[in-house]
Amino acid sequence: MKNNSRIPVLLDVATYISIAAMSLLGISGFSSLKLQLITLSLCLLFGILHRFYFKTDAFQRSPNLYFGVQTFLLTLVLSLGSSSTDAFNFLFVLLAIHTAHVLPGKNTAIWITIYYIIVSVVVISIRGADGIYAVLFYGITYILCGFFGAVLQQAEKSRDQNQLLVDELQSTQQKLRELAVVEERNRLARDLHDSVKQQVFAISMQLSAAKTSLSEADKSYQSVVEAERLAQQAGAELTTLINALRPPALESKSLTDAIKEYVDEWSRQNKIEVNLSLDNDLPLNVDEERAFFRVIQEALSNIARHSQATHVGLELLYEDSQILFCIVDNGKGLDMDGVQKGVGLNSMQERLAQIGATFYVQSEKERGMQITAKLKRS
Repeated sequence: MKNNSRIPVLLDVATYISIAAMSLLGISGFSSLKLQLITLSLCLLFGILHRFYFKTDAFQRSPNLYFGVQTFLLTLVLSLGSSSTDAFNFLFVLLAIHTAHVLPGKNTAIWITIYYIIVSVVVISIRGADGIYAVLFYGITYILCGFFGAVLQQAEKSRDQNQLLVDELQSTQQKLRELAVVEERNRLARDLHDSVKQQVFAISMQLSAAKTSLSEADKSYQSVVEAERLAQQAGAELTTLINALRPPALESKSLTDAIKEYVDEWSRQNKIEVNLSLDNDLPLNVDEERAFFRVIQEALSNIARHSQATHVGLELLYEDSQILFCIVDNGKGLDMDGVQKGVGLNSMQERLAQIGATFYVQSEKERGMQITAKLKRS
């Protein structure tokens, strides 16, 4: 069944105008004020049901009940015996269009047949044999209403399909833009790995060779040792940068597997033990997975550079309709009073804020640092 929340405006306006006009025209066939008021009340109820059940899609829970009630109301109006029954017959024409607009062909045919039979019986009972021409006219009218409603229904379906195609095209364009960014990051990562990192490694090897040829008594020995340490540190930071530019492919791995792979490599390179506690199948979309992965990269990079930690605990869990993230180290920590957050902490906070997650930092001198985040799930 189609979605009727976008009923054509002209048809909707025509419905209200027709209900008002046909009601006033129809009650002119009554000489009794009481019958006029009863008829107006029934027509008003017909319009209210259209507004609050048909136009709002509420009827879709039980469409046959809705059309049955509307048919009953109009039949009651016709049974009151107005001499202007054609006005009320026209409301059945409107109901036929509505039916054909929203129901499948077989159901539409059944309901329109019911409308036609009711109108025909009323016309014949009032006019006798003279009403046969009106019955034939209404027959043609209802057939045309069925075709008109079916055309509207098909037009709505075509519009929905076109909108779906537009949405898919926009989604594809977005994915292509993201892919272009990923490809550029991969290219930069390859260039860094194949050129700068190899040169830094070569420098480190040369410095190591120079150190072995010197004795500790030589004046240049300490300078060479320090230069070697800086070269090794530069190599480690380059590795971190390359991994940040080209993280494990989240498209082909789950977030949990990607984190495990990255943390294992980081732990091996920095000789820092990491205790992982991760839930599988976290309810996260692509942007949220990417944000948490980048925050983990940034946090571990900060620990490697600044904390002098020997142990790290990392948790990413789903509990009580929340994603809970925590990373804690036993490093030298910071005195958070009066100390501004560095670039790394600000970057993490910004990434988490973009996905609606809260961000907390706790740290004391010589007592390590703890970073936590919470993301609510509906």
